[in-house]
Amino acid sequence: MVNETKEMNMEDIPESVWLTYINAFLNFHPNEQRRPLGSIEKQIGQLERRIARKKGQESHQILADMKELHKRAAAIGYTVANHTEKRVHKKYKHTLRMLIRLDIAFLNKMTGGVNPEDIVHMKRTAELLRAKSLYEIYKEEYMQYLVGQRIEELMEAEPEKQYPEARGMKRHFILHIGPTNSGKTYQALQRLKQAYHGIYLGPLRLLALEVYDRMMTAGIPCSMITGEETIRTPGSFVQSSTVEILDIREVYDIAVIDEAQMMADENRGSFWTRALLGIRAEEIHVCCSGTAENLLVRMIRRCGDTYEIVHHERNTKLEFIPKRFDMSKDVEPGDALIAFSKKNVLAIAATLEGRGIKASVIYGNLPPQTRQEQVRLFTEGVNQVVVATDAIGMGINLPIRRIVFMNSMKFDGTDKRRLEAEEVRQIAGRAGRYGYYDVGYVQSAMDTEYIGRKLVEPLYPLNRARIGFPEVLLDIDMELDEIIEAWEKTKNLPMYDKISMTESVKKYRYLKNYRRKLSYMEDRKFVLSLITCPFDVKDREVLRLWLRYCERPTETHNCPMLPQDFSLEGLESYYKQLDLFTQFSGRMNWEVDKEEVAVNREWAQHEIGELLKEDKGQFEKRCRGCGVVLPWDYAYPICQECYHAEGEEDDRVLRSMRRYPHDRKWR
Repeated sequence: MVNETKEMNMEDIPESVWLTYINAFLNFHPNEQRRPLGSIEKQIGQLERRIARKKGQESHQILADMKELHKRAAAIGYTVANHTEKRVHKKYKHTLRMLIRLDIAFLNKMTGGVNPEDIVHMKRTAELLRAKSLYEIYKEEYMQYLVGQRIEELMEAEPEKQYPEARGMKRHFILHIGPTNSGKTYQALQRLKQAYHGIYLGPLRLLALEVYDRMMTAGIPCSMITGEETIRTPGSFVQSSTVEILDIREVYDIAVIDEAQMMADENRGSFWTRALLGIRAEEIHVCCSGTAENLLVRMIRRCGDTYEIVHHERNTKLEFIPKRFDMSKDVEPGDALIAFSKKNVLAIAATLEGRGIKASVIYGNLPPQTRQEQVRLFTEGVNQVVVATDAIGMGINLPIRRIVFMNSMKFDGTDKRRLEAEEVRQIAGRAGRYGYYDVGYVQSAMDTEYIGRKLVEPLYPLNRARIGFPEVLLDIDMELDEIIEAWEKTKNLPMYDKISMTESVKKYRYLKNYRRKLSYMEDRKFVLSLITCPFDVKDREVLRLWLRYCERPTETHNCPMLPQDFSLEGLESYYKQLDLFTQFSGRMNWEVDKEEVAVNREWAQHEIGELLKEDKGQFEKRCRGCGVVLPWDYAYPICQECYHAEGEEDDRVLRSMRRYPHDRKWR
C-alpha cells in the first residue's frame, strides 16, 4: 500500500482516486471468473496507445469509446492481477494512470470541475469503473446517489412524526376485525350516529353515498364530500367521504375508517396510512379484515395511542360447492356472477337476457346513481341475478345467495394473474347476506379446485403499509419526475413501502412535452397537485380535457358539452369528463354553474341506466367477420368458420404468388 501511494504521489492523482482504480482493476473477487488474455504486454501496449490517441479528439469521440476502454482495462487487469512478473504490473499501472488522467480531464471538461474524489467515495464506484468512465458514473449513477442521500436527509425516518398535531392528542382506536358480512361496519356506524362532529372514510364514493343515505334516513344531518361530488347539508353532524378527502387539520370526536386493509394497496394505500397516522379524532373506529390486525396494532403503538380489539364473526354460514358451475343450466335467482372485465360482464348479462333471465350489472366505470339503480333492481327482485366485476367485494350490500366465479384470472393493471386468497375471500364473503339467507354459497365456472383452496387458505398477515410522496422533497433542484423516480429508488422505511407514482410521472411528462410552454412548471407543489389528480389516462377524451385545463388552470372553464357519441363508452367517457371538471373546479376555485353540472350529470347517469335497461343484445360478443354471436369467454375476435375461411384465402394467395412470381400485383 505504501509503495502504491508513493507511485501515486509522483502523479497529479488524488490518493483516494488511485486506490479506487487499483481496487477496480487489480482486485477481483475470487468467485469472479474471467478469461485470461494472452500476449499480455502487447495488450497493455495497445490499450496505452488507444488512451493516448484520445487527447486530441472531440468530446463526442472520446465519450463514444470510454466504455470500451474501461471494459478492456478490466479484462487486462484481471490477467495482470494473476501475473507474477513485477515488470508487467509496473507497465499496467503506468497505463492505468493514463486512463485516470483521461477520466479526470474529461470529467472536468464535461462538468466544469466536479471533484473526482467525491465520486469515488460512492460505494459502487470501483465496481462501476470496470464498464464506465468517471463522467458516465457521475451522470448516470452519482447524481442519483446524491439525490438519494438528500432525500434520506429530508425524509422523516418515522412517518408518525409528520403529524405532530395528532401526536399531541389522546386518541383511542376501536379495531373492528372480521370477514365480510360480519357486521363490523354496521357497528362502527351505530357509534358514528352519536357524533357531534364525525366523519366516515371509505374506499368508494358509492359507499360514501350509502353511508350518507343511512344517516339521512336515520334523521342525522349528513354531508357527502368526494373528489367528484359534494352534497352539503346545513347543520350536519357527520361527513361521509372517500378516504382521499380527509382534511387532517379538522378535529373530530368520532371517526370511522373503513376497509383499512387497503393501506397496503400499491396505488392508494398511502391515503389509509395518512388517515390512521394523522386523523385528529378522540375515538377512531377502524374496520378491516384479519390480515391487517397485527400491522394496525404496531402502527397504533408507535403513535403512542390506545386501542381495543373487537372481533366479529360472520352472521351467516358460507359453503363452497365443489361442482363446476354451468351457466347454460345452473343460473338461479339471487346469483352473483363475477367476471373481471367490463366487456365480459356485459357479454354475460347479454347472454342471460337472451335466455329471458334479467340481470343487473355492476362494474367500476358505472356512475354512482346508475350503480345504485342496478342495485335497487336486483334488491327488489326486478332483476333475478347480478353480473359484476370484483368491485362488488368492496362493501356493496346486496341480497346475494350465491357467488359464482366465472374465471379465476384478473388483469391488475400490469399483467393478467390468478386471484389471491384475500381477493377470493373478499368477493365470496358477499354471499348469504344476513337477514335474507341463513347460508351463502360459493361456486366456480372454472378452476374449481383452485377457488376452493384459496377460500380456506390461512390468512397471511400484512407486514407493511404504504406511504405517499413527501412534499418536502420538492425543494430539490431537479425535474419533478426525476425527484419522484429517485424517491422511489431509495430504501423503504421500517413497516412502510412507497406507493407507485408511475402514472403521476406519465402525467408530468405529458405536461413537460406539451406543445405550449406552461409558465407554472417551476411551481412543483402546484404541478404535483395536477399530476396526482385521479382520472382515466387511457380515455383519450378525458386526457385531452385534462391537458386543456392544465394549459390555463386558473381560468374558469365551461362545463363539458354533451357528447356526440351516445354509446355506452361515449356516455361513460362524458361522465368521467364531468368528474374531472368537478375536481378541477374544486381545486382551482372556479366559479361554475353547479346546477348545469348537476343536470348534465343526472342526464348522463339516466342515459347510461336506460342503455343498461334496454335489450343487452348489443353487448354480446360477435364475430367481426360474419357477425355470429360468440360465447362470452371466447378468446378471439372471429369465429372458427371465418378463421378457416381466411386461412384458405391466404393459401390461395400464396399459390398464386408461386404461380406468377413476377406478376406486379404480388410484388
